[in-house]
Amino acid sequence: MVPQPRSADRELTTTAWMSAGGHMSLRVLRPGLHTVVVEVTGEIDLSTARRLDEVLQSRIRSQVDEVVIDLSAVTFFSVAGLNSLLRAQLLADTAGAHLTVDAGQSRAVRRLFTLLPMDFDGVSNVRPIR
Repeated sequence: MVPQPRSADRELTTTAWMSAGGHMSLRVLRPGLHTVVVEVTGEIDLSTARRLDEVLQSRIRSQVDEVVIDLSAVTFFSVAGLNSLLRAQLLADTAGAHLTVDAGQSRAVRRLFTLLPMDFDGVSNVRPIR
């Protein structure tokens, strides 16, 4: 479980999450009382997606109204990462929170979103910000 942010700027950083084949860093920001931004850097694969799940679940359960997942610095994005986003969406729906995914200019994330035969804007609240 990830501890709640304690610093004055309400920021929590989890770095150097190493996996067998890659590296992922997470940074959690609280720009507002009921808003959480999770910035992800590096690779989201089978070995790192579990950590992403843990952070997203703990933040969504912390009584927030909005969760933004910033994937703009992701260099590799597998289906395991997509599953993490879908689990987060289900949890956010249950908690009454709004979930937004910012793919930014990440080619890896945009490519997977493009290859999927589903419309994220129509099927769920997971919306890549353009």
